[in-house]
Amino acid sequence: MNAFIHSIALALMGSVIAVSSAMAEYGGANPNSDIDPKTFQINEKKVLGTKLDGKTVLIDEAGNAFTLGDYFGKPLILVLSYYTCDGSCSVINQDLHSLLNQVKGLDIGRDYHVLTVSFDSHDSLKTLGAFRKHLGLTDKLGRGWTFATFQNPDDIAPFAKKIGYKFFWSPRDATFFHPGAFLFITPKGRLNRVLYALNSSPSDVKLAVLDSKQGKFKPREIINFAISLCYSYNYSQGSYTLNIPLFVGAGSLTLGISAFSISVLVFRRRKMREVQS
Repeated sequence: MNAFIHSIALALMGSVIAVSSAMAEYGGANPNSDIDPKTFQINEKKVLGTKLDGKTVLIDEAGNAFTLGDYFGKPLILVLSYYTCDGSCSVINQDLHSLLNQVKGLDIGRDYHVLTVSFDSHDSLKTLGAFRKHLGLTDKLGRGWTFATFQNPDDIAPFAKKIGYKFFWSPRDATFFHPGAFLFITPKGRLNRVLYALNSSPSDVKLAVLDSKQGKFKPREIINFAISLCYSYNYSQGSYTLNIPLFVGAGSLTLGISAFSISVLVFRRRKMREVQS
């Protein structure tokens, strides 16, 4: 519920900031859209495990076509935004950039990919370029981050619907309302976790990436594997928390082994005294 509230706050903030740019982009036209109060909440339990269509064709900022499947093979952080938004979309992407810069032990390109895709059919290479320039992501992380649009605008609605991502155009505010979410995709292209921008910490993002590896860790990643085992996702809080059952189980096992070892030691000493006597 906290994640839900934070997402609403983020979208409302974006509606205030983005009015002028959105109106300019649409030339004053206000597409009709019904307001769905559940827009800001993704039903994770319903859509987690959904397989994304790897054949979906996207266009990057250089105008090159590629498929979503080209980014499979490693965990993928997917962000759905729209590029004429100066409010919430900028905040969402900048927040993710800030969070990832605080994540230690994981490198973009080597351990995961980041992809921002516009859900607005009006977006173009021009608006994409302006949006990215506005973000100012010029470091190594930013340079390894791909921004794109759908080649076929007709793919947008079914793609978003499949993963439970709802958005609508508000005529009154002249802006899109949408979830402020980070979508974590497994190397096989399945939706594995959803985190919300204002409810996530660097550790949440790192754990979501590790979680999306689906247990497939290389020998050099043994520490990350151990870390991933110590936490589990808490749906009510929308974040990762210590895996208490694991620690309780480990503690019980340790206690049991210790008790058994002590019993064996006492038994052997008793037997030795009996022999000596």
